Amino acid sequence: MPEKYLVIKGGRLIDGTGSDPIDNAMILIKNDRIEAVGSEGAVDYPKEAEVVDATGKTVMPGLIDAHIHFLGLRSMNQLTWFFDDPILRAMRGVTDAWKVIDAGFTTVRDIGSVYGIRLRDAVNEGSCVGPRIVASGRAISQTGGHSDVLHSLPVEANERVGIGRVADGVAEVRKAAREQLRDGADFLKIMTTGGIMSERDVSTSCQFSLEEIRAVVEEAANVGCRTASHAQGTSGIKNALIGGIKVIEHGMYLNEECLDLMVKNDQYLVPTLAIVDSIVVNGEKVGVLPSSIHKAKIAQEAHIESFKKAYKAGILCGLGTDYLSDPMSPLGQNAIELEIYVNKVGLSPMETIVCATKNNAEVLDLADEIGTLETGKQADLIIVDGDPLADISVLRDREKILKIFKRGQVVPRLNTRNLRGNL
Repeated sequence: MPEKYLVIKGGRLIDGTGSDPIDNAMILIKNDRIEAVGSEGAVDYPKEAEVVDATGKTVMPGLIDAHIHFLGLRSMNQLTWFFDDPILRAMRGVTDAWKVIDAGFTTVRDIGSVYGIRLRDAVNEGSCVGPRIVASGRAISQTGGHSDVLHSLPVEANERVGIGRVADGVAEVRKAAREQLRDGADFLKIMTTGGIMSERDVSTSCQFSLEEIRAVVEEAANVGCRTASHAQGTSGIKNALIGGIKVIEHGMYLNEECLDLMVKNDQYLVPTLAIVDSIVVNGEKVGVLPSSIHKAKIAQEAHIESFKKAYKAGILCGLGTDYLSDPMSPLGQNAIELEIYVNKVGLSPMETIVCATKNNAEVLDLADEIGTLETGKQADLIIVDGDPLADISVLRDREKILKIFKRGQVVPRLNTRNLRGNL
């Protein structure tokens, strides 16, 4: 096939590295990869290249959400998760995937759902429109643990919910890890603490022994993939870190010992602030269990403070919403997490964009491929009508996301006006 060249010129370039923007920038794309980046006039390109004029616009890497769940939910009342038909939820995921990339998120990390692997495969084969998906399959939980969500129902009910699977003891945990890898998981996720949305445990409860955690890490290492842990309380975070887990999800109650371990061992944090904020603000009106709302209110302030401490300590921090696709946490509104980083945590817009691009690419173990607009990287980028360095909220406005490119190809847009509204 003949080589295809695309040139995007005239825009203001935010390359994702944290460097100062380049005005009147030019990006040369050859097929699916970036061939050259520089100021306009400094990059030569073939005369047959397609030219996109981005004058007056911002050009930046496609955004990455490092923590979502393609669960096809339409309610945050946990009991409805059991009664919804799994096939219906899988079909909803097709539209949810399109919503996500239409919002400028060209890559996501599905971190606990039975549908993510299959949806990834459907996107990759061109059967539906969606972002690059890095998927864990089912999260692994102990009996009564966080992804054993509905504690008032039989254990078997949670197989239908589709978030995780239960395993107890080293042998069962090892088998569960192998089964997720057999199913096509890109990485493994476990639960080392309780959580907000699970029915009876609490965020500070410690789950899984060190031996069980190490079994998962060993199985992942055997095939060269990473591990992540839902870890909110201090003891469970510490166990996950000592056990060798690479990425801590949430990290609500980080103490100095946890921070020191993360720095020493080059372990990462994905805070997920948006979901807690949404539970506190909207949980009651959408039927979230009162116990979950109570837990979210208790955790929110500590959660933000833990993130601030981790960022200040120099720990690599990614960005993820923990959105589940229901009206309270709608996929396609993922850029709200960037607003929270700026408005509630105090990061600058540039620091926030780096978390959502360069840092997230490292979290996903894809830093050689995506996350920054540099020579040799995959051509995942967006053209924005506005300046997110002046107003980060511009990234939450779909109409301001003018063009989306994934692997050098223009992504077809989704008409969201006919879709169900969000809170």
